[in-house]
Amino acid sequence: MRDRQAMRILLARARARQDPGALGLTPRAEPRGRKVAGLTHEHMTRLLGWPEHKYGYVERGRLATIDAEVLEPIARTLRLTEQEWEALVLYATGAPPAFPLDPEVGRVVPRPWRRVLAGTPEIAYVSDAAWDLVAYNSAFARLFGRQGVPGNIMRWMLLDARAREILVDWENSWLSLLVPQLRAGITARPADPTLRRLLADLRRDPVVGPRYDSPTTEYVQPRAEGARPLLHPELGPGWATMCAAGPFGVPGGRLMFVLFDQGERPVPQPPMQAPATGPVDPDPDPARASGSDVPGPDIEPPTDPRTAPSEAT
Repeated sequence: MRDRQAMRILLARARARQDPGALGLTPRAEPRGRKVAGLTHEHMTRLLGWPEHKYGYVERGRLATIDAEVLEPIARTLRLTEQEWEALVLYATGAPPAFPLDPEVGRVVPRPWRRVLAGTPEIAYVSDAAWDLVAYNSAFARLFGRQGVPGNIMRWMLLDARAREILVDWENSWLSLLVPQLRAGITARPADPTLRRLLADLRRDPVVGPRYDSPTTEYVQPRAEGARPLLHPELGPGWATMCAAGPFGVPGGRLMFVLFDQGERPVPQPPMQAPATGPVDPDPDPARASGSDVPGPDIEPPTDPRTAPSEAT
């Protein structure tokens, strides 16, 4: 739902805090000669190089279609913050912007996310909008052993030979879900140099390249809806359930928790919904929490993850 009144107020406030003189413009004056702070609609028209009255139509919400391409030059002229940019596009269109004003915003992650990673025993990491690793915990590092943690997790998953061993049934259970995620990231950030290099390299791969150029599945973000087979270097065969979140303020960034269940494939459980019935606390069974092979009512009969059919999630 659009909120053009909120959009108008946001733009008016942003105009009011700009200094026309700093932009080479003559400040507006009242009849008594007193200068009025801020930019006028006429100032904005000149700065944008738009036809007369167009800016006024946009700010007042009188255009039938106001999209991000129309709003971007306004946002840059008014030096909007990323938070203001997100709000502006949301108020005007009813949807968040598909791209940030500053491409570097998706590259920087606030430091408190380190504490989140340190506080969980699960495999966990934070990556930026190009899948470069920003932070990770020791449980994540143990996946790589002597090979060492890669700099870019998407490059590792798609192109590293060792990944095709750890990510069991890689071509069917993993590749078909990774490629659409990368395509979505490149669509959102076509000029990102890291993503452009990755795209060029994967197109030379005889398996990944054709899969990228022949899209068959749309899976733009991981979903915690199914387990995929994974061979843990220390714990052996098991199943990985990917729980993804996006740190607010880091467009395209990802907070990933990889829940590893050693041995049998976990049975899908019904989803949660409000109202919550109580707090969620750590599993009191240390063997279960560490991923040991502990039978229980939620476990299917033993299944070899190397030969099990892939799960479409």
